[in-house]
Order: sequence, then structure tokens, then C-alpha cells
Amino acid sequence: MIKATSRDSIKNLQSVNDDVLELFDDAATELIATSDGDAKRALMRALAFMSGCHKEQMAQRSLLNGQEGCITFQIDLNQTFNGVGLIWNILRRYLPETITTKIKGMRALADSTGGAFDVEEDQAQQFEDIFQHAKD
Repeated sequence: MIKATSRDSIKNLQSVNDDVLELFDDAATELIATSDGDAKRALMRALAFMSGCHKEQMAQRSLLNGQEGCITFQIDLNQTFNGVGLIWNILRRYLPETITTKIKGMRALADSTGGAFDVEEDQAQQFEDIFQHAKD
């Protein structure tokens, strides 16, 4: 979400008229100085401030609904399917019930070749470890 906001900011910055840039020369020089001369770091700070994501590290959020404390996962299959029941069966086959009962927001991908769902942040590492082991 933040990356998309950053891209939007870049698009908006293209509309700044070159004639006004000189008005910000002293401020830009000062901003770079506050970042120990690192212009890229100064620009990242400015973009973070413009996006409103500058107070603290962002908490994990669902890509499906923005809920804090959830991480969205996607499962891709080699073939199309008729419903998310197949994905539920795969998850229940490999995961303990303590994880599967807390999975939220199951949705099929538009092309029916996979699904996306949320796992609580405190269970995400266990989820990844199980599927990495199953993959190997």
C-alpha cells in the first residue's frame, strides 16, 4: 500500500512547475545536510512525510482489507478450480487447526488459479515454515 502511495506521489511531483523549484533550493540543501549529505535518504524522508507514514514503522496489515496484525498470503495452483474449498482442503492438510481456524478473508483469484487469505501476524512464521518444509 505504501509503495503504491509512493508511486502516486512521484506522479504528482511531475506536475510541479520548474519555475518554482528555485524557491526550495535553500530548504533542499538544508534537508540534505540533515541527512549527512545523503540526498537519497533526504528524499526518502520527504516522501515518507508526504505519505503520512513517518511516525513509526508501519504495522503489518492485510492486503485484502487493511486489518492490522494480519499478513496476506497467496496460494497458486497449476489448474483452475471451482471454489475455495480446494484451497481450504490444502491448508487443512498441512496446517494445524490452531492456524486454520484463524485464517480470514479467503478469496479466489479472478482467474481461479489460486486464492488469497489472511493469517494472523503471530502465526505467519509458522505458516511459512510449514509450507517451506512441504515444498522441500
